Amino acid sequence: MTGTLKEQLTADFYDYEALLPDEERKLLLKARDFMRTEVKPLVNENWAKGEFPHELIGKFREQGLAGLPYEGYGEHLPATSHLLSGMMAMEMTRTDPSVATFFGVHNGLAMYSIYSGGDQEQRDRWLPSMAAMDKIGAFAMTEPLGGSDVAGGMRTTARRDGDTWILNGAKKWIGNATFADLVIVWARDEEDNNVKGFVVEKDSPGFVPVKIENKFAFRIVENAEITLTDVRVPEANRLHGIDSFRDVAEILRATRGGVAWQALGVMIGAYELALDYAKERKQFG
Repeated sequence: MTGTLKEQLTADFYDYEALLPDEERKLLLKARDFMRTEVKPLVNENWAKGEFPHELIGKFREQGLAGLPYEGYGEHLPATSHLLSGMMAMEMTRTDPSVATFFGVHNGLAMYSIYSGGDQEQRDRWLPSMAAMDKIGAFAMTEPLGGSDVAGGMRTTARRDGDTWILNGAKKWIGNATFADLVIVWARDEEDNNVKGFVVEKDSPGFVPVKIENKFAFRIVENAEITLTDVRVPEANRLHGIDSFRDVAEILRATRGGVAWQALGVMIGAYELALDYAKERKQFG
């Protein structure tokens, strides 16, 4: 490893990195070096503009960091550990929570929805291109009038019409949705009242994502308000392993650990900035 890859986190007091196998630690250090050299220089400018640096997608693609937790789909086989996934989330958030959220929505919520909720044909159809980051994913659950209460009050609907489904409704605060190629849309089946998942492809007629402007939290993330007007989705794009919100809750449960690691990353980043400043600041002579 190069000298830049040997850096150890000042705040890793218990040396969690040492718990990772050598190959996984190399991946973590690769992510650390990438975030410092490629992402950090762009953060302040893009925060000021409230824009996502789209040039980073190609650079992420070159790193081969997506799809690692999914057996058979990432560049690193077999699937990597939960500890590495968590530490990667922490590492990215340590540099910038917005860029970490972009990656987490794609690599976590979107890919895991297909990995756990799709059948084998659907996994093989979408996950290789998502792992290569040739196609970017988003996860559309939150609605203008519903956040965590959508389990029992989801207003977006799905109606079966032969071999297609017709989606109507709205979603809000959906990260990556302005440019995502594949958006996992959750909707309530009008027939059985159960929540089902659909992979809506970019530029589908009636699917309109609009960027939410003038926000501050996760400012670099491009959150969208989505309207769905008679959006036709083939039955082949319905996630066949999702039969109710109980299945959706399992996806949320499996990905919430990454959010906790992100919170840790924010704290570590703040601690390191304060420590560096304290070391260089001069006061009262």
